[in-house]
Amino acid sequence: MTKFLKKVFFFLLIFNFLSASFAQEAGSSQKSSGNQTNDYSDDFDSIFDVDDESVFEEVPTISNDKVTEKKGIVFSGNLESVLGGYIWLNPVDFVPGAIFESVLSFTSRPTDNFSIKGSILCSFPKMDIGLYELFFTYNLFNFAYVSAGKQKLGWGYSKIFDTNILNDKNDDVHDPQKLLHYEIKDPEDSKFTLSLFVPFWKINLTALLFYNNYGDENDESSWDVSNISNADLSYAGNIEFNLPNMSLGLFGRMWAINDSYKFDPAIGTDVNFQIKDLHFYTQYVLHTHFDEVTQEFSFPRMKGTASLWWFTREIADLGFILEYQVVADENKYVDGSMIDNGVTGYLVKHYLAFEGAWGNIFDSKFTLGLKYFHDFYEEYGTIIPGVKIRNFIPNTEIDLGFPIYYGSQNNYGLALQIKLNVDF
Repeated sequence: MTKFLKKVFFFLLIFNFLSASFAQEAGSSQKSSGNQTNDYSDDFDSIFDVDDESVFEEVPTISNDKVTEKKGIVFSGNLESVLGGYIWLNPVDFVPGAIFESVLSFTSRPTDNFSIKGSILCSFPKMDIGLYELFFTYNLFNFAYVSAGKQKLGWGYSKIFDTNILNDKNDDVHDPQKLLHYEIKDPEDSKFTLSLFVPFWKINLTALLFYNNYGDENDESSWDVSNISNADLSYAGNIEFNLPNMSLGLFGRMWAINDSYKFDPAIGTDVNFQIKDLHFYTQYVLHTHFDEVTQEFSFPRMKGTASLWWFTREIADLGFILEYQVVADENKYVDGSMIDNGVTGYLVKHYLAFEGAWGNIFDSKFTLGLKYFHDFYEEYGTIIPGVKIRNFIPNTEIDLGFPIYYGSQNNYGLALQIKLNVDF
C-alpha cells in the first residue's frame, strides 16, 4: 500500500472518531438513530425533500394511525411518469427518454403486536410488474422487533455516493449518469430477509439474514425447503450507539457464496451527527480476504466517504450537499475476484460531488439548482445548472438543465423533462 493511500484512509478513520467526539459535545437533544438509508431523488432541489429529523431513524413501530378500529387494510400508492430527452451538441445527438413507475402499497395491523406491509410494482421501460415487498413485523414484549419477508433495506446516510452496503448491485464506484437520470425501482432490489432489532438503552442491535435462490428458477426442486443451501445465505449485523444529536455505528456483512455480486466480507464504521441545520456523515468500509494456502489476510477493497449537507427554510429554501469518496482496489482483484496478473499495490480513485439549490424563489414556483461531479482518476467532470418549475401544470414538474462534460469526456447540451407525480 502506498504512503499516500495510507494517509487518505488514516485521515478518514481518525476523522470518524474526532467527529463523534465533537458532535457529542455539541448536541443537546436526544434522537433515536439508525442506519436506515433515505431514498435519494435526482431532483435539482432534492435536498429539500429531506426532513430535518429524517437522518435519524425512529425505533420500529407497528402502529398505524390510518388503520381503523377494526384494524383492517389501508391502501396507498404513488404514480410517477417522466417524459423528456437530451439534445447533445458535441457531437449533435438527440436521446429521448420515458419512465413510468407505479407502486400500490398496503398496511394492516390485525393485532396490537403484529403488522404486515406489502407493495406491488409496475414499471417501464424495464417492464417489471409484480411483488416488490411483503413482510411482517412482530413486537416481542416491547423488547425486540422481529421482521421477515421480502423487503428492501439499506444502511448508510450519504445523499450522492453509494454507502449502502446491503445493496449488492450498487456496491461499486459512483456512476455519474445518476446525475442525469432517475433510478428505477427493481423487484430484485428487495430480497427475503429475516431481521432482529433490539433497542437497549442508547444502543441499537440489528441482525439480518438474507436468502435468495441462485439456482434455476424453472427447477421446482430448487424451491424445496430441504434444498436451501448455506451458499444462498448472506448475513449482516450492526451495533449503533446513540448519543445527543449523533450516532456511531459498527457493522459487518458476509455475502452469499452463490451471489454473482459477492464481495469479500466487509467490516466498517460510520458516524452521523447534526448541529442545528448542518449534517455530517462519514463511513469507512474495509473488505477482508483470508488466503487458506498462505494463511494470510489481505484487503482487496477499501472505501471511505464523507458527506456534508445543510439546508434551511428560515429565510429562504436554501441548501447544499458536498460529498467526497475514495475507493482503493487491490490490483490483483477484478470485480471482487482474484486474478494472477503479477501486479501489486492498489488502484486508487477519488470522486467529488456537490449539489445546491434555491427553492421556491421569492415564494414562486421556480427553483434554481446546480450539480457538480468530478472523477480525479478518469480526469473528467460534469456541471449541470438548471431550473425547476413546480405545479405550472397541476401535479407536474418541469426540469430544464444544461449538462456540461469537461476533461477526457467533452460534451454539452440541453436536457428537458416533464414529471407527473401523484400520491393516492
